[in-house]
Amino acid sequence: MPRRAATVLLLLLAGLPPALRGWLGAPAAPAAPCWPEGRGRPPRHWLGCRADAGRPRDLADEERLLLGLPLDPNRADARALAFVPGLSARLARAVVADRAAHGPFPDVEALDRVPGIGPGRLARARPWLAVGAEEGQESDRGAGR
Repeated sequence: MPRRAATVLLLLLAGLPPALRGWLGAPAAPAAPCWPEGRGRPPRHWLGCRADAGRPRDLADEERLLLGLPLDPNRADARALAFVPGLSARLARAVVADRAAHGPFPDVEALDRVPGIGPGRLARARPWLAVGAEEGQESDRGAGR
């Protein structure tokens, strides 16, 4: 009997640290939502929240993609557009060339004027693109929210 009690006590003590770590180490709820924004000047720049200190700056195209925010096809370069699902590097260069030749796109649906972009490709790319995308605008993916 004492051997069983010692085994039960040992098992309880072995489970105690993970239980305490989960209870004590739980992160506190954030005070306010963090709307991602670029801060600082290169080379000492970072991604932060609107409430953070530091000089605000526009997000780079790569930062927008990483945060799940849409790209503006009228401002993005071919390198960033190549990462949009449904577009390839060749199609991204074609979008930039079409934009230079015919002017900005009035909306995302106007990308179908680019040779090689049909309804299927446009449907895959649409969630990742927004004409006139502002810094605070979020996609459905919500940048981690």
